[in-house]
Amino acid sequence: AHELPDDVDPRLFERLRETRLDIAREKGVPAYVVCHDRTLLEIAAFRPSSMEALAEIHGMGPARIASYGEPFLEAVNAHAP
Repeated sequence: AHELPDDVDPRLFERLRETRLDIAREKGVPAYVVCHDRTLLEIAAFRPSSMEALAEIHGMGPARIASYGEPFLEAVNAHAP
């Protein structure tokens, strides 16, 4: 595994990667189409709790948030610090 930044919870990052894989399978697209690791790292670091907060994350534009925002927010909210 690559080194994660200090502000990233590795378990949350793994959970987000699993979420991304689930979304990719469901939509029938490759995982990188859903989002890149950099985006997952930012989500894991900043732990956005709303769609508005998610919009601040690099790589999460309106279309991606509309398509994939909910499961990522659920993963963050379900993850106890």
